[in-house]
Amino acid sequence: MTTTEPNRWTDRRSDAVSARKESYEQLRRASTWRLLAATKAPAVLAILQATFPAGDRRLPRSELVARVGAHLPLLHDDPDDEAPEDPDPTGEGRGGRSAAEYVDGWVREGYLTRRDDPQHTETTFEPSPATIDAIQFIASLEEHRPTTTQSRLQLVVQQFERLAQETETDRDARLADLQRRRERIEAEIRDLSEGELMLPSPEASTDKLRDILQIATELSGDFLQYREDLRAVDLHLREQILSPEGSRGEILEQLLAGDDLLGHSSVGRTFTAFFRMLNDPLQTRTTQELVDRLLERDFSRSLGRDEREKLANVFSDLYEPAQEVLDVKTELYRSLARFVRSQDFRQHRVLLETLQEAQGLALAQKDEVPTRTPFPLELDLSRVLLSSVSQHRLKDPTDPGAPAEAEVHDATALSVEVLADLVRTNDIDVVGLTVNINEVRGRSGQASLGDVLRERPAEQGLASVIGLMFLATSHAQEREGSTEIVTWRELDGNDYAAKVPAYYFLEDVPVE
Repeated sequence: MTTTEPNRWTDRRSDAVSARKESYEQLRRASTWRLLAATKAPAVLAILQATFPAGDRRLPRSELVARVGAHLPLLHDDPDDEAPEDPDPTGEGRGGRSAAEYVDGWVREGYLTRRDDPQHTETTFEPSPATIDAIQFIASLEEHRPTTTQSRLQLVVQQFERLAQETETDRDARLADLQRRRERIEAEIRDLSEGELMLPSPEASTDKLRDILQIATELSGDFLQYREDLRAVDLHLREQILSPEGSRGEILEQLLAGDDLLGHSSVGRTFTAFFRMLNDPLQTRTTQELVDRLLERDFSRSLGRDEREKLANVFSDLYEPAQEVLDVKTELYRSLARFVRSQDFRQHRVLLETLQEAQGLALAQKDEVPTRTPFPLELDLSRVLLSSVSQHRLKDPTDPGAPAEAEVHDATALSVEVLADLVRTNDIDVVGLTVNINEVRGRSGQASLGDVLRERPAEQGLASVIGLMFLATSHAQEREGSTEIVTWRELDGNDYAAKVPAYYFLEDVPVE
């Protein structure tokens, strides 16, 4: 070996360490790492775990803020709150923040994911994949359960064995393997027939069951990552459509032809296969029967209540989040198809090219034009009147509100001729009104228009009021300078009022 070989090996080792350091620097900026390294990480993780217990994967903003507010002292009760400088970018080292401010900060930091669901009137929030990973990591430290158990090793070996069997291309080797498996099964049948029943220890069975439950728990966290990965694929496809180079034409042709590029991606294929298996009725029924049998075993009684409940609902708990991922995938596919078929991508591409051209011109001038050089361009700044949203009053559809104010019209004098014309053209029952006047006046000796309308409602609405006015101008005595308010109900059921001159009937009106 020459002297240069150890140096070359050392250089390669150094390059690998540097590359790994760069990779860790990237991971350090991820939300999971930042959450675990945050100043208030113990309080934040504890509150998020309590805020989103099993079954509450998503909460409306009002309920989320209320739940965080119940534990607010945990975030404020820390000596770091008094420190003037705090390296924590979330500001968790500063005291006095409200629950809503913490929630908004956690959304910005990637601890919570905001969802605007049209089925909900209020914005909902859920833990981000980074938060799920951080909670699972801390839980593994808390439980102190070793991952190098015999049951996990058996699971790995069994999966290796099954994959090797399924992918064997040598026909003779595959037949020999099947014969060995048959011999083992026949030997087990003989032992059972002779009354020999060999069972694993309860401890080994419990460990294996807990390992399976842990894998099932990790599946629920993967659904959040599925949604993020699908959105990343959608964004990448849109970038390719807008890019001036690359496989833009091929992607457009596939989308216009109706191809599901999201479903053809690696994450799309993986989820589709999982969702298909999850919704297989035969597979689901068989699995549920197996779970019910396991719950009846003696060793399963050593499981805690939460573990037994998780085991009983191991598959049913996966349906809703899996359906949500499918809904996101479907909506992204439709949105991407609309983006292409509506030709919106052409407008985006023109805008992108214009921005790139402007950026190129700016970069070309950056060494020639100093940053403090006055620019010979005057811009008229527009002004807008800003006001708080709280000044606007929202309409409650269930609140009838205050009745509308009555519309007031100026009274005008009506001549006898005009009233007579209205009576004639509107077929007003003058005979009936005359009878009403005489009956009311006969009981009290005199009667005003209001007296008549109070005892004999206007059967023809406004027409009856006009008829009474017409009769009053001919057969009643007017009190100069006096008015009265008369009311009546129209045929549409609404009540009306009017101010009219005061007339009094002192004698019977002749019936014509």
